[in-house]
Amino acid sequence: MKLIGYDSNQRLNTINGSVQANVNEMAYGGNTSGLNAMTKALQDATNTWIEIDKRKDYIDVTNAINEFNNSTNKLLNDDKDGLMIRKGMNAQSILPDYNVGVDKIQKDILEKYKFRTNDAINAFNKAVETSKTTDYNNISKYSRGQYETALSTATQNQITSLRDSAVRSDNMADQMKTISLMGDLYRSTGKELGLDDEQINEKIRANTDQTGKQLLDRAVAENDSTKVENLLTSLSGVVGEDVLTPYKKMSNQMNINKLVNDDNTYAKLYQMYGHDLNQGMSSAAMYVRAKMETQNEEALKSGAGADTHLWGIAQYISKKYGYNAEMVYRQLYHETGGSANFGKLQTENRNYAGLTQAEPNGEENRQQDGGTNYYKVYKTDEDFADDYVQSFLRHYDGLKDVNDVNTWAHILKENSYYTDSESNYSAGMRNAPMASGGGPKYSEDQIKKAEDEAKTAYKNYYTLQEQTRKIAINDRLQAGQTILNQKIANGDVSGAFQYAQVQLAGATTPEEKEYWSGKMASERPKLDRIYEKGLKMTAQEKWGIKQYAKSHTYEQTRAYAERVLPNKIMDDELDASLLEIDDNNKKASNIDLTPYEYKLATVMPEDKTLAGSFKYGVKQEMAGRIEEFKIKHHRPPTDAEKDEIFDAAVATSTLRSTSKPYFGDGDDYSSTISGASNQAIGIVHAEPVGNHYIRVTYRDGSTKDIYESEYNALQRRYTNG
Repeated sequence: MKLIGYDSNQRLNTINGSVQANVNEMAYGGNTSGLNAMTKALQDATNTWIEIDKRKDYIDVTNAINEFNNSTNKLLNDDKDGLMIRKGMNAQSILPDYNVGVDKIQKDILEKYKFRTNDAINAFNKAVETSKTTDYNNISKYSRGQYETALSTATQNQITSLRDSAVRSDNMADQMKTISLMGDLYRSTGKELGLDDEQINEKIRANTDQTGKQLLDRAVAENDSTKVENLLTSLSGVVGEDVLTPYKKMSNQMNINKLVNDDNTYAKLYQMYGHDLNQGMSSAAMYVRAKMETQNEEALKSGAGADTHLWGIAQYISKKYGYNAEMVYRQLYHETGGSANFGKLQTENRNYAGLTQAEPNGEENRQQDGGTNYYKVYKTDEDFADDYVQSFLRHYDGLKDVNDVNTWAHILKENSYYTDSESNYSAGMRNAPMASGGGPKYSEDQIKKAEDEAKTAYKNYYTLQEQTRKIAINDRLQAGQTILNQKIANGDVSGAFQYAQVQLAGATTPEEKEYWSGKMASERPKLDRIYEKGLKMTAQEKWGIKQYAKSHTYEQTRAYAERVLPNKIMDDELDASLLEIDDNNKKASNIDLTPYEYKLATVMPEDKTLAGSFKYGVKQEMAGRIEEFKIKHHRPPTDAEKDEIFDAAVATSTLRSTSKPYFGDGDDYSSTISGASNQAIGIVHAEPVGNHYIRVTYRDGSTKDIYESEYNALQRRYTNG
């Protein structure tokens, strides 16, 4: 609808609600009063509409802003999936997800309320911007806090992992590297978190102290005095002195304990002095004092190196690789004569030990004194130190654990590092100048206390060894007695007695010797009775075995006896007789009777079955007489003398072959007895009594024990007239 006479350029007067008629209206006679009334009515309606829209938008804007705030609050802080519950590095995604979410919330609210007035739209947008600004600030602070927390947590986890790795490691060089790496990690993280240098250094010091303490705690728990001492050297200047001081005291006591409780030394003393407890205790105390005084002498010569340049290199090697700084310094000084004596070339190129290589690094690097190699060039002292370790120290096993000059020099000598004497090389290292001498490691009171502790420790060791020894002895005796009882129960009387004899022979302790001696004494009568009842050979049986032995070897005779008399025991005397017969057989086999066959024919026994044994008897007799002749005259007999010996041998054999052997009750004499010769010399009975002695009984009833060879000589003298 278009008003008549409406000028589009005309604006409603919202102040007084009226309009002015234009020239056309007035020219054509328009009803100005009616027009004014209508315009007024329209103006009133317009005002009413505007007021209604304003009031409605005001309410909608208020609700929209509240709804927006509630939605964004839920987006950020909902208990289940709010963006602000994200932790750690996940907080990085809060801002982009917030932007997406808040844009959607804003769009949905505008679509929902469809504001009619610009004022409402502007008011809502301003409220949104204000809310976003606040949220952005909160998100930024929260994300930064979470990032810093995450970075700190990750760094601390890395630190903990590195510290645990260092504590588990047995490589001191790796441990020192790990401590350095942890410091670098703290420094980079601190810079990222905005910490100043003082704050960063304080964290590094605290971590280094804690790590050093844990390393020392582990070494102390393992009771490894060498590791504790080496750690103290490596950690000196790295870990706070207040941390190291108690461990230095612990190390001192651990070294004393190591000396006092040296079981290897006590074992040697126990072996040396045996049951002499007092001598062992005295020697243990002397050993401990000598060791502690030697360590005091070494300590008095120790300290910081006087050559500060070399000392710095030695300390670097010690801290990075775990070698004893003093030992490295002493060797470097001994090898080079000190920084003041370095040649210009070595000094300028930082080659303090004169390390060389085959490849040239420039003509100025040629080795002096006609050498063919070239000096190696290092940019820094640290470069030289690293190469010194890699090219030299690491090739000598055991150096890393050494903290005394003698052992260091000994290892190098054992590996053919130098040709000089070990004592000279050690002296050279000891002569390296130190800036300040060390103090004694132990006081006199500590040494005296250690002496007393050593005596007590040795006494405890001695007591334990004695208890262990007696338990072992008792176990052996019980086991031996069990075997002995089993043999007796099984009827193996001979085996039982022989077992007891063997145990006595092998006894190494007084207790065991006494036990088995007593056991043999107590068991012997019992065994003898059983032996006499059925196991002992009769004289007749022994004589038969001896007769068999005359024409057989010792081994054949033993086998024969076991075959024909399986339930009888061959005693030592019979066994000795068989060995003697076997020896005589071997000698008799060398006797040739061919020259005497014509004589033998006239004296051979009528019983042709005895011819072989008769000839054997002649050979044995000749062999025995020839040996006696050699002993007496120190020469072999002549042929004429052999003829005389043959005649005597035939006479003796003839008498023996015609005499009947005597076997009286209990007679243990198994050799042939010549009745005619015995009667002629007044002997009515002959009986062996052991060890080749024969007890002879004369006509008047008197007895005498004579050696078997003497008895045979009596017969020969009778036979030979």
